[in-house]
Amino acid sequence: MITPPEPVRRFFNDVTAPVKDFALIQDGSHFASFRHPGQFLDLMLTKVRPLLTSQPITW
Repeated sequence: MITPPEPVRRFFNDVTAPVKDFALIQDGSHFASFRHPGQFLDLMLTKVRPLLTSQPITW
């Protein structure tokens, strides 16, 4: 149930994307949206939604 952050950070650093950000929800594991729904929703609204509503995604 625990996802160690360091391997995830390494994977994140290897990914090439037009826009990317790393957000860690402490004690969230793979179930962050259920274990910490307020934090998860806040991240979706502040990090993801603005990208989808105000910027066209170019590949």
